[in-house]
Amino acid sequence: MKTDLLIIGGDGDLALRKLYPSLYYLELNNCMPADTRIFGMARTGQTREEFHNKIYTWLKKSVGDALFSEEKWQSFASKIWFAQGDATKEDDLASAKSEYFDNDNHLVIYLAIPPMIFGKVCGSVDKCGLNKPTTRLVVEKPLGDSRESFLAINDELARTFSEEQIFRIDHYLGKESVQNLIALRFANDIFEPLWNSRYIDHIQITVTETVGVGNRWAFYDQTGATRDMVQNHLLQVLCLMAMEPPACLNAESVRAEKLKVLNALRLIPASEVQDLTVRGQYSSGYVDGVEVPGYTGETSDKYEVDPNSQTETYVAIKAEIQNWRWSGVPIYLRTGKRLNKRHSEIVIQFKQSNHQIFEKDHSEHRANQLIIQLQPDAGVSLRMMHKIPGLDAGIPVEDGVLNFSFDENGKVTHDAYSRLFFDVLRNDQTLFVSAAEVEAAWRWVDQIFAGWKETSMSVQEYPAGSRGPALAEELLERDGRKWLNEGFELWCELES
Repeated sequence: MKTDLLIIGGDGDLALRKLYPSLYYLELNNCMPADTRIFGMARTGQTREEFHNKIYTWLKKSVGDALFSEEKWQSFASKIWFAQGDATKEDDLASAKSEYFDNDNHLVIYLAIPPMIFGKVCGSVDKCGLNKPTTRLVVEKPLGDSRESFLAINDELARTFSEEQIFRIDHYLGKESVQNLIALRFANDIFEPLWNSRYIDHIQITVTETVGVGNRWAFYDQTGATRDMVQNHLLQVLCLMAMEPPACLNAESVRAEKLKVLNALRLIPASEVQDLTVRGQYSSGYVDGVEVPGYTGETSDKYEVDPNSQTETYVAIKAEIQNWRWSGVPIYLRTGKRLNKRHSEIVIQFKQSNHQIFEKDHSEHRANQLIIQLQPDAGVSLRMMHKIPGLDAGIPVEDGVLNFSFDENGKVTHDAYSRLFFDVLRNDQTLFVSAAEVEAAWRWVDQIFAGWKETSMSVQEYPAGSRGPALAEELLERDGRKWLNEGFELWCELES
């Protein structure tokens, strides 16, 4: 069946920076279904040629010379059309329908617009007759800023579309390295007997960035690191890492297991929020040798920066999943901006035997760690002890690493959005988030916000270019543990 893709907000920042380049990758990989038509809808008047020129400029910048092909561009551009109109108005959508969509083609509608107008657009879509049983709706985050606001947005979507029609994008789930979590866990039987509280001491999930908020200050100040990263990306990674084996790899089975993890997360009461969470905000400092301003010293083109803002640009949380497999295993989450390096990783630290037969004065006997590197270089490392070569008395041992890189098979010719687009066109919701998952994630995060408010917990400043607030180090030190801050440098040594 032929498919039409309608991007509402079709000449906006998201569409130009992310969506069209990702669709181009499908064309590049010969994964674009035959006869697919792509329509960008916006209120701005422009010809099809002008629209193509705008996409062309952004596309060349995004994909780079190595992956850009004039031949592929011509093929891709032949599929792209422009439809002028205001999607909140039934008449404009009806006009587009009569001109382009009055056929039996499947229709995918991508809302690259603010959530505040989702309801109006969905109402217009329904009234003009574009919502057929085969129509699919793709929505972008942020899906609310609390459980209550998410439910309000979801109710607006549900008035028009069924749950089976709605695809909620979390672009982290489109990353190859994140999907590899499923393969690593369930395609390798060696890990399953060890993947529980009997053998695992603790887990760390880290997503750090060197960039600041830039020109997104107004948006970010209303959002913060917890809403921007923890509620969606980090919790989705946690779900894939911790979930039980699904019955099969379909949307219903995978989503059901992820939801169980989210519902088993222990809520953090206000009485414990200062012991189990850390809030930070970057001050001025140096990143890669360049002096950068603090969060409240950033400039904003359209909005006045609040010098007294208490929005967190860093958060660390000690969590626990209260179920048979994970109860008693601390799970440490952290994310932040303007830190000393950009990297995302999961560290699984295994327990150590109480009895050591190797002489301590030769070397420190370290716990085994499975390090799953998500970005910038995707792969897996296993830290283990081995004998130091030589004629020393006894058997001195040292720490070493077995390394497997996911990026060794060749250059990457797609991005996370490409995979998700591909799945939407195939009507596969496995890598998309259900309403129940989003609600459960907000329920857990809302409890943390309530605790911060009740205890008037302020942000701790940390210099830009550092590892983050000192209290984040203390969060683990109180438990006799420490962050794997050297993990990224160790990885780079191996890669070089």
